[in-house]
Amino acid sequence: MKREERFSKTFFWVVNAIGFAFFVAMMAFATKYDLRINHALSDGDSFFADLFAIIGEFPAYFAMPVGGVIVFFNACLPTEKYQRIIVRIVGCLAVFGGWFFFLYAGTKLTEVPHLVGFSVIGAAGLGALTLWVGSLIDKEAMRKLFKYGVFLIVFTLVTLAVIQTSKNIFCRMRYRDMLKEGNFDGFTPWYKINIGRENPNPDYHYTSFPSGHASSAAHVFALCVLCDIYPEWNKKTLRVFANVCCGVFTVVVAVARIVDDAHFLSDVLVGGYVTYLIYVVCRYAFFGKGKYNFRIAENKMTEGEDFGQ
Repeated sequence: MKREERFSKTFFWVVNAIGFAFFVAMMAFATKYDLRINHALSDGDSFFADLFAIIGEFPAYFAMPVGGVIVFFNACLPTEKYQRIIVRIVGCLAVFGGWFFFLYAGTKLTEVPHLVGFSVIGAAGLGALTLWVGSLIDKEAMRKLFKYGVFLIVFTLVTLAVIQTSKNIFCRMRYRDMLKEGNFDGFTPWYKINIGRENPNPDYHYTSFPSGHASSAAHVFALCVLCDIYPEWNKKTLRVFANVCCGVFTVVVAVARIVDDAHFLSDVLVGGYVTYLIYVVCRYAFFGKGKYNFRIAENKMTEGEDFGQ
């Protein structure tokens, strides 16, 4: 094993061990001071909070269309016709489905009339535009990104399932709804399970824990996988810089959600960290231990090996 590879692995485990210890410490702190932190940081009219309420969701919502268009234009890889058709369908569903949920469920600057119709029409337009842009990209570049496209789709779907299931299990009341009530009787600690909780006010959303925005923001770590794909980017300084930038972005979005009265500290900690763990597992499953060595793939392309076209 080369010295640089040994350094990268050691650095990875050391940083993640420190990160886990920090997460545990912060969760202990949040368990005791969740409500007080919101009292101190609350600012429902913050432009900073409103801005990152929108931007913070982009990584998760954009991952599906990007992954879908990559998969769609790799339908030539399977040898069987029915397999190629399935790949096309999966790619289309990811592209249009991703844009639909972005328009339907994403945070908006203003209320949108006829939301379902707006989302369907908007998804069709954005989807068509995405596929057109994808058609302009070099086929060899698309082929090289095929597994990355599948990774984006799997990572997003698994994370969505985990976060949404957790929300339905814990049914935690949001801080902003407590402010509307004028009291904090509805506050529950993050570890209290409230399946089947009765909602006295249907206008309130008991989905505070874990934070979907912090989870969406943590999807930005998927960009770091590009360092696994392109050998010229696989440098420790670039990897460190990319991970730091992604971490800072996730933290900023998490803080913004507390300021916006949408979440507690424990909500954003779990939403962001659980998503990061899913990212690490998916990345290892797809790219760990040379499972997708692109240098080898490039050599095969150069030698003229058939890739199913």
